[in-house]
Amino acid sequence: MNFPVKGLSHIALVVKDMQRTVDFYQGILGFPLIKTTELPGRAGQHFFFDLGDGQGSLAIFFFPTAKEHAPGVTVTRRNVGGFDEDGLPDVCVTDIGSMNHISFNVEPDRILECKAKLEAAGIPVSEVLEHYDFDARGNPIKESLWLSSIYFKDPDGIQLEFGAWHRPFNENDTAHVAARADEAESWMERMQQRELS
Repeated sequence: MNFPVKGLSHIALVVKDMQRTVDFYQGILGFPLIKTTELPGRAGQHFFFDLGDGQGSLAIFFFPTAKEHAPGVTVTRRNVGGFDEDGLPDVCVTDIGSMNHISFNVEPDRILECKAKLEAAGIPVSEVLEHYDFDARGNPIKESLWLSSIYFKDPDGIQLEFGAWHRPFNENDTAHVAARADEAESWMERMQQRELS
């Protein structure tokens, strides 16, 4: 069973301080910051750095509620796109310093094919999740679709993704101010106030 993978889409890591991370990866290593987004529900931030080929990227999560890492690899409890015991969408929070997931790059018109192949192999897979930019109230801006994803796990529970880019990024895609670890609580309060306004 072959999947139409074109290469690595991104590797997602979890950090304690997004600004410190931007300073390191962009400021020191020279990886251009190409996409910033704030997750709905005050869940955190998700920033992407180009790795030089215009295709693969380093994806960074900031979760204000993330715990310090423990030795070893920490993984999500369930598939991204799954649901918790209360029927609410499961969150993808993992500990600081953990590898959150590995994403393989596929064409947008092949994502449903990949989902069907995984299901045929008996592998639990998420619904297709569409990644949009959000307005001030946390509502998706439909014309801003930038990534479609399906999530599944390997036999050891490592979160994997087939990710399909929809558009090239531009200067409007880096509009978010990077969160700082010492401001995590106030960041969450600001996001809540913004959603209520």
